[in-house]
Amino acid sequence: MFELTKTQVGLTNVNPRAELHGDEHQIAVDLSIRANLSGEILKQFSAELRDFLYKAPDDPDLAEQADPESPTQPRFPKMGAIKWDFEGTGYKVTVDYGLGGDSDIVLHDCKVDKFVFDPQNGGTVVTGFRIIAHPDTDVVGLLCDRIQQDIEITIEPPAPTTTAELFLPK
Repeated sequence: MFELTKTQVGLTNVNPRAELHGDEHQIAVDLSIRANLSGEILKQFSAELRDFLYKAPDDPDLAEQADPESPTQPRFPKMGAIKWDFEGTGYKVTVDYGLGGDSDIVLHDCKVDKFVFDPQNGGTVVTGFRIIAHPDTDVVGLLCDRIQQDIEITIEPPAPTTTAELFLPK
């Protein structure tokens, strides 16, 4: 299950819009996120994904120093970024607004989707994704104020709803 804890990301765009829920309009925002994350994040989507996208370095000097459990060279450097079809609902997203605690923006029942992974040398993966949230009107301005800036976010998955989900690998 996808999650991030106090992670620096880039808020590349905020798209305010309205959604129709029955006969009523509800404000919604799409938050476009881009982050340089460790290749370890790929294990949250599939146990084999990191090993598929990365290999041990070809350079013998680097290979000697490299941890065999942490491949760092993109296996297919000409492939470029890949899309990953994952959609999660019920997430809690906390945006640190600078003072911590009460100043944080907390968004409940969010959806995360549209993942894109771009493997980089050194084991970093540039990760892009979208968060769909339904904030109060006054929060939309605060989010728009952070466009094209680095922000610190925490993304918490929903609590497991079945016994089987308790035993799924993280």
